[in-house]
Amino acid sequence: FSSLILILGFCSDLKLIESAKKRFLFQITLVLSFVIFNDIQIFDTRIIILDNFLQNHIFNYMFVSFCILIVINGSNFLDGLNTLSIGYYLLVCSTIYLLEFNNEIVLNEVVITKFLVLFLFVFLFNLLNQFYLGDAGSYLLGFLFSIFLIYFYNLNNNLSPFFIILLLWYPCYETLFSMVRKKIFNRPMMHPDTNHLHQLIFFFVKKKFKLDTIYANIFAANIINFYNLIVFSFGFFFTHHSKIQIMLILLNLVIYTAIYFKAFTFKVQKK
Repeated sequence: FSSLILILGFCSDLKLIESAKKRFLFQITLVLSFVIFNDIQIFDTRIIILDNFLQNHIFNYMFVSFCILIVINGSNFLDGLNTLSIGYYLLVCSTIYLLEFNNEIVLNEVVITKFLVLFLFVFLFNLLNQFYLGDAGSYLLGFLFSIFLIYFYNLNNNLSPFFIILLLWYPCYETLFSMVRKKIFNRPMMHPDTNHLHQLIFFFVKKKFKLDTIYANIFAANIINFYNLIVFSFGFFFTHHSKIQIMLILLNLVIYTAIYFKAFTFKVQKK
């Protein structure tokens, strides 16, 4: 299934499947088939109403598939700046590694170490403009990490499920915010644009500091990843406290939205 997701991404990169609707339909088919075939389910979200619905297997499969699709497409949205997407997942991987290192979770240390080393090399090549994720890489990252974190939580359900949401808040909110934004402005949901948060921050950095494109690109990506490093650092110390995790998530949504409108206004004024 990972190979099929990767092939779908390559077909998008090579313009063999140009229709966003067709790509999304293929995504739905692959993800739903994977979830049903492997019986991937989530039962404990600490939200009583949702947990009751999740007792229904069909609803559970649909819910898990929806979550995976949100992460896949959010990861693809992030792939507009060098090191942004790979750097983000490097932070996620590092956070989990530290939890395992402190004996707070059950996980195979060898596997997570291999992930870390791999992502570090990819990050460095991405930083040097020698490696590009494209749709293939971003689809695969989103697919693997969404599944990995479900597996991770099912093994360690003493953790707050909202900690898992915190680890994926940025790609998830990027997707949901983009959908709402396009709906408000009456634009096609599947139509690509250059008004994602990271693109607005890139524009701001480039204009404000008069940087070359390549330096503005990397600088903007690392501003965002540094912010998420701070977020994950706070979340790391409260992995079992749902209320604190919820507060962190809501705070991130407010900060994202406020910065978005500030950066969007700046772009409109400059143009």
